[in-house]
Amino acid sequence: MNRYKAIQTLSLESDATFGDAKYMYRKLALELHPDKNKKERNDDKFKKITEAYHYLKKQNKMNNSKLMNEKTADQEKSSMNTTKQAYWKTHSSDTQPTEDWTSHTKNFEMNEEFWTLYEKSFWEDYEQNVFHKPKNNFEKMFWEDPEKNMEQIFKNRLENRKKFDHNLNVQVDKSLCIACCSCETIAPDVFVIDKISAINPKSKVHNQHGAHKGKIMDAAKTCPTKAILVHEKDSKKKIYPL
Repeated sequence: MNRYKAIQTLSLESDATFGDAKYMYRKLALELHPDKNKKERNDDKFKKITEAYHYLKKQNKMNNSKLMNEKTADQEKSSMNTTKQAYWKTHSSDTQPTEDWTSHTKNFEMNEEFWTLYEKSFWEDYEQNVFHKPKNNFEKMFWEDPEKNMEQIFKNRLENRKKFDHNLNVQVDKSLCIACCSCETIAPDVFVIDKISAINPKSKVHNQHGAHKGKIMDAAKTCPTKAILVHEKDSKKKIYPL
């Protein structure tokens, strides 16, 4: 087994990442696993994709280990340079004081939820003010008011968006969801992928009426594992999957 044969077995492009390989393996495993596919007389196909996946997994682990060793070497070199700089600062007569900026950035750094809210707030305020208000008359952004709750502001903005009238009840079966992102791509105002979870992320419904019936059904039908369940709200009749 080599990389070329492994990516060919998993139907991947030559520049595919290990994340792409992991997603494709999960998808093919659901199709080819002997317990799922009773038409296959043996499990040769499943064994081949498993072998290819584990080869790429091993290569990825080796690459990460190499990068970690290089990073450690760079950190040691940087530590030595820092020690030298500290020495000359201590013994220099013209040392200039530096300002500590951490008090300004500690609430933002390494916070994916903040940047998600930041992007949504920016474009919503931009569209609202450019098209409906005089130029350069922007309202105060949500992060400038520490007393406001960002999560509540985000929810309020969702509630103020257009609501589509339909008689559907939409749910996500988390035991089947592989977070392929097709539902969020087609109906982003209905579905959202938990991108913060590093292990086994899932999709969830955050707004039942964020899209019309047709778009919700399209999202359900494009889910490769049929994890999206659609029922009639009143009769509770199952619409998809049948």
